[in-house]
Amino acid sequence: MAVAAALAVGLIVGLVVGWSGKAHAEACGPAPKAGVGSADEWLGRIHEEPDNISVLVDNGVGGVAERRGDEQQPIASAVKVVHLAAYARAVAAGTLDPQERVPVAEWERWYLPGTDGGAHEHARSRLPGDSVTIAEMVSAMIRESDNATPDYLRNRLGDQALIDAAAAGGWQGFVPPSLLGMMIRLSEPGVDAWAAAQRYANDPLYRVAVQSRPIPSFDAQLAWVETTHAASARQLTALHRSLATGAFGAGADIARAQLEWQEPPAGYAAIGFKGGSLVGVLTDAIYLRRTDGTVATAVLLNRRMPGETWLAAMKELREQELLFQAMVEPAALAQLTCAL
Repeated sequence: MAVAAALAVGLIVGLVVGWSGKAHAEACGPAPKAGVGSADEWLGRIHEEPDNISVLVDNGVGGVAERRGDEQQPIASAVKVVHLAAYARAVAAGTLDPQERVPVAEWERWYLPGTDGGAHEHARSRLPGDSVTIAEMVSAMIRESDNATPDYLRNRLGDQALIDAAAAGGWQGFVPPSLLGMMIRLSEPGVDAWAAAQRYANDPLYRVAVQSRPIPSFDAQLAWVETTHAASARQLTALHRSLATGAFGAGADIARAQLEWQEPPAGYAAIGFKGGSLVGVLTDAIYLRRTDGTVATAVLLNRRMPGETWLAAMKELREQELLFQAMVEPAALAQLTCAL
């Protein structure tokens, strides 16, 4: 049985403008009860977890709520926005054809079953057939949060393309990760992640051996998560904001077309999102483009979540509702500031 550590967050849900808002008063009062079942409960969690939850919300019209914006934390699949940015730059430069067809077998050389919460299988249900376009693979990376596409793109474009794309979006010092290699390292501690990923992609016998390994214990996975790729809320914010505003440069529109696949709320031009999750880790990065050209962004990084809390949070995803409201409602932003 393959290792099973990651559950990817590919959808933004619960963006209900009619948030209950019990707690958002004019002045800071007692913190709400901590939990993950509602936006108000997330305010309580954020208040109680100052060392494990980083938040950076910028409503684009002068309002900012921030805590630990520069601290590095595991970000799971949220890192895929960098791979998207590198893809978009390559397409804009004419060095990569988004309509090039890739055999599914080539795509799946980078796929380790059982490690992405079913993301790849869901993507294949949406994209049937023996081949897919590169643009379709990228859509699977963003929508379903497929883990095979990022390593395919890294292998195809090279590390410098990822580093340069991150820098173009204001994220300096980016170190390219291997999501496949990261998973292999869970069951093979100490291995070089990218070397292991390349071996997996090119050595069928090694691939079978990796897929046959037992699932490591929950405690082992919690320790491993602390060693996975990390970023700050400010780094993720910078890249999302640069893509949303166009400050990223050539390819921004191509990246936006992938990030903005969901219908925006009424009265807004677009919403873009890429989240992610690993055991005990939950990450959200959202931007909202208004019709007047202003852009709001919201990033939340949560680590070291107890198992039951993490599973419940993954089911509810109510923190997304909280972040959305903080981007659009001054009172909600003020209440979030109180919680920080």
